[in-house]
Amino acid sequence: MEWKCSHCGYTLTADTPPEECPSCKHKCEFLNVTCYIPECGDTGSDKRL
Repeated sequence: MEWKCSHCGYTLTADTPPEECPSCKHKCEFLNVTCYIPECGDTGSDKRL
């Protein structure tokens, strides 16, 4: 799954999001931005989110 930090926008691939963002070091809410439609191509991440 692709996760995006709600604070800094950092994205990472993991089964579950971490407690703390590896980029900004805050305890942020991570949004699931995994793409499940063909329009996203090979990125795996939905850029609309």
